[in-house]
Parts: sequence; structure tokens; C-alpha cells
Amino acid sequence: MDLTVEDDPDPAAVALLEAHVAAETARATGHGGETQLAIFGHGDDGAIVAGIYGWTWGGTCELQHLWVAESQRGRGLGTQLLDTAEAEAKRRGCRQVVLFTHAAHTGRSGDRYTRRGYELVGRVDDYPLGDAALWFRKRL
Repeated sequence: MDLTVEDDPDPAAVALLEAHVAAETARATGHGGETQLAIFGHGDDGAIVAGIYGWTWGGTCELQHLWVAESQRGRGLGTQLLDTAEAEAKRRGCRQVVLFTHAAHTGRSGDRYTRRGYELVGRVDDYPLGDAALWFRKRL
């Protein structure tokens, strides 16, 4: 077997890898079929100015991306996105939300999420260098 290192892999190869991992995980856990969850806010011109993305699977909603355009910040859009995602997660039968972010986006302690009932359950310092990756959980 030949191993190759690729900086820009073929999306089809990545999709194949993800499909195999998902199938193995479904067999091991008895939970299959993640469902994507995306909520977008559109400006007057129809352009996306805010959004949140993740998926629901096995009683959990995992949120990977939350973004609000700088021109739209301070208007409560982030709160609206989280509220809508949590409501949809409940509707889909989820018992918890797991959220991934970086300390640079939330402040070092993640107060933005702890004030909303999230608890910090994981932290990796220097990911990337000088920052920290944070994982939060909120039970629904």
C-alpha cells in the first residue's frame, strides 16, 4: 500500500472517508443517520449575514459554526440563532447541545455561553497557538 500526504484532497475521497467512519460509528453505537441543521439570517439584499451550522444525531445536537457579520453584531442575532437551534434540537428529540468554538471568539472563559446555561466540558490550549479550543454542553 502507498500512503500519500495531500494538502488539497479530492472532496469525493474525503466524502468516502466520512461515509465509512459514519457507517462504522452507526454500527458501534446503534445510532445512524445524522441530520444537518443550518439556520441563516439574510439581509435586505438576500445575502447571508448570520448563520449557525451543525447536525443532530443520537440525541445530541452538535453546533460547529456560528457567525454574525460584523455589521450585524450587537442586535441579538447570535442569541436568536442559538435559541432557534436549541428549539429545533428539542423538536428533533435531542437531550443536549454540544458546541465547539475558540476562546478568541468568546473571551477566555466563554462567558457568552455559560450565561446561556452551557458548561465548559473541554479545553485544548494552544489550539491554535496562542488561543484555545473550547467545547461546551447544554442539557435540554
